[in-house]
Amino acid sequence: MNARNKIWLAVVAIVLVAATIACSTSSSSTMAGKWLDPDTSGTITTIEAQGGGFAVVSVINPDRGGNELTQTNWSNGVLTWTYCIPNGNCITSVTTGLRGDLLDTTWTSDNGGSGTTTFERQP
Repeated sequence: MNARNKIWLAVVAIVLVAATIACSTSSSSTMAGKWLDPDTSGTITTIEAQGGGFAVVSVINPDRGGNELTQTNWSNGVLTWTYCIPNGNCITSVTTGLRGDLLDTTWTSDNGGSGTTTFERQP
């Protein structure tokens, strides 16, 4: 094998290794996972891949336990979910962006509140 072919083969091998590494570390490019709401006392929202999209499967706060998940919907690349706090209000969240280990959302509450939250991916 001549030197030119050896160089070409080395370049192809490096590209394949880089692509393999990128694919194996792409967990931060998916919504699936456990997400901390830093605006609360530790609420964790768990999102799973389902049917070509994503769905929220639980919203748990360590201080008060599970919340009632009343709705989850994946449509046109946007995840929406509603949960109700026991003896409290209901909150609807809508994803607006995924930036690696940060999940941007807007939220509204049935008591008239609204705002934005950036969830943080948990290990």
